[in-house]
Amino acid sequence: MDDLRYAVGGSPVAHSLSPILFNLVLNDLQSKEHFSKSEVSSVTIIDTKHIDEVLGWAYIEHDKHQPLWLLAHEKLKRFQQRLCFLVENVGTSQADSEFSPALETPQRVTSDKTLPQGSSTNEVWLNLTAPLKHQLQSMVFTAVDDAIDIVSVNTLRYTGQGWYCASTDGHGVVHVAYHFGIDVSKGAILGIHGGGGAARSIASAWMAVGGKVVALGGRRLLPADLQNCKLAKDDVLDLTIDTEGTMADLPQTRYSLNPIYSALEGNLEHRLGVVSPANSRIDGRWMLAAQHLESWRCLWTPHLADKLPTLENLITWLVEIETELAGS
Repeated sequence: MDDLRYAVGGSPVAHSLSPILFNLVLNDLQSKEHFSKSEVSSVTIIDTKHIDEVLGWAYIEHDKHQPLWLLAHEKLKRFQQRLCFLVENVGTSQADSEFSPALETPQRVTSDKTLPQGSSTNEVWLNLTAPLKHQLQSMVFTAVDDAIDIVSVNTLRYTGQGWYCASTDGHGVVHVAYHFGIDVSKGAILGIHGGGGAARSIASAWMAVGGKVVALGGRRLLPADLQNCKLAKDDVLDLTIDTEGTMADLPQTRYSLNPIYSALEGNLEHRLGVVSPANSRIDGRWMLAAQHLESWRCLWTPHLADKLPTLENLITWLVEIETELAGS
């Protein structure tokens, strides 16, 4: 693979942490000699509300719709070399023992046999965020999971020969749940507020592992076929997720997760404390990092699934990079 390009598209996207996560995973694989230092030619963000503009960039790279990346206050493409330097510096640090997983996450089964054995010299990998996840419904895209069926695509791969896609939000949340000690397979109850692309992906993945899903309302309602439980009066949810960020009152719940992560402040120790698994409110970075790992695992590099960094290491490195960027 001589010319791999990566982008995350959506709107707003200028605050995205996905480019950091991409560089962190890439650096870790490079340190293990699974990628060369010259294989990635471009990393960027694309601010758009139309999927065609992201796909257009995949075919022909251009500078349209590329805003200032807020974490560096400049265009990400210009900052990429500096970001790689920062990533290399933190890539050897170890996660705090408090960040270790409480339970092992079950292996996810996908249809990766549909992926080509080799790749061309012009691969493009994409992550999508709102409002693009529901805009891909074409038969041109080969899904390795139920992404097309649930109308929730957030990961794409263009091999130069064809397009492949997946939905990784849901399995990212399942990964986080097990990491925090929630055994989904034993009927753990998940409450979801909202019914958009992320909510559908999360509900589908949770049910597929054996968990129970309760809809908690929202501007958009979760489809009936992605609910399999009614909440009794005294039930305590294992996990509550507000996918819209508008939920006023939480029901009784062991853990809650808001995917909309906010900027961290303070020194590294304080920031790590904010995202610590000791908190019952799970920082959205856990979901973001877990779904990003899932993108590599199920679609981009399934042959390297057992070589990827751990979730606890990725979260630690991410916070360290954010701290460095805040001080620069």
